[in-house]
Amino acid sequence: MANHRLRQLKRSTSGQSLAEFALVLPVLLLVFMGIFEFGRFYYTRLTLQHAVREATRYAITGQTQTDPETGEPISRANSIVSVILANTATLHVDLDGISIDPADGGGPEEIVRVRVDFGYDFEMPLVKDLLPESGVTLSYETAMRNEPFYE
Repeated sequence: MANHRLRQLKRSTSGQSLAEFALVLPVLLLVFMGIFEFGRFYYTRLTLQHAVREATRYAITGQTQTDPETGEPISRANSIVSVILANTATLHVDLDGISIDPADGGGPEEIVRVRVDFGYDFEMPLVKDLLPESGVTLSYETAMRNEPFYE
């Protein structure tokens, strides 16, 4: 009888799955958090690149936008900044991180450079703890020659 009971205990696997799951769960969570953080980082990077490219394309035309409240035209530099902010609405880009060279957008046939510096902060708890300083600065710059527009 005792021999039979010993054989049953050896074959019993009632807690094995739970123990394996407990060992694998932290690794699985870390992988999922890393995937999520990488997706967020990649989205931010692509959004900034697109915004800088679109703002530079807008800048080379010499056009200006109008103020929606007054209907008056705003400066070229403010129009370029407005294009950046419109294309990065979900990122909350700081105005101090936007630079335009020359500051007024330049004249016909001049080269205009648009640059955005953005502080990206990691959000996921484990990823944030593993990476230094919990963030990086993303910088994107595009330069194009202005079209021969009329001011």
